[in-house]
Amino acid sequence: MKINAVPAGVIGVGLALILFATGGTDNPLNYAVLVVSILCMSLFFSIHYLTIYYLLQPYNAGTELKSGTYSLVLSATYLACFFMMQLRMPTLVFGMMTIVFCVLYSVVACVLVYRFAPKTFRIRT
Repeated sequence: MKINAVPAGVIGVGLALILFATGGTDNPLNYAVLVVSILCMSLFFSIHYLTIYYLLQPYNAGTELKSGTYSLVLSATYLACFFMMQLRMPTLVFGMMTIVFCVLYSVVACVLVYRFAPKTFRIRT
């Protein structure tokens, strides 16, 4: 997350500045939610890739992709993100949903990795 936090922070602050420069919003809380939700999305994708890597161990010793489940999970993730982009809702609602989802996902992912990774992490043949 340390590596992804800087670009995500720049994007979040940049979006908030663009929102302000283009007329802004009636609710000043939208600016903070916008920045935090971008940081949370960055956190989600950092944790998500590591979680599915440790739980599904998709590669063999030659770094070839060997897990169909891994491909399905990635496809489902991006499909869900695409559909979320199509929704039209207030910035505050979408931002709060994003923040709550990312925090909950992070907690659940940590528990799952600590519990199951020692059993599932192996080199595929």
